[in-house]
Amino acid sequence: MYSNSIMLDKLARQKEEIENLMRSYQNQPMNIFNVGGSQIDFEARIINKDEKPNEIIVQRKTAFICLENALLSIKDVNGDIKEYKIIIPKTQEQIENEELKKKIKNLEEQLRERGKK
Repeated sequence: MYSNSIMLDKLARQKEEIENLMRSYQNQPMNIFNVGGSQIDFEARIINKDEKPNEIIVQRKTAFICLENALLSIKDVNGDIKEYKIIIPKTQEQIENEELKKKIKNLEEQLRERGKK
């Protein structure tokens, strides 16, 4: 019995200390400090078709994305460049235009065939 009451008293004091700490943190404005900063290891840039990654100086590994040429170039700090073709999904309008062009081409061929007969 004696040890239970001592433990209960000790837990009650700890509970009170925790509640006091919680109250003090709730009343203080929170200050967040970024110690040491964050290091960025990789960068990406969208470029236009006239820009050339081999002419652009980089300070970290950088991906250059050119949507006009459908090309992804990854350049290392030492100047090494790897290039990859990008497959850009076609819009519904582009798909319809291609289908219409095919139909027109087929109709033109049929007209040529009729003209030969």
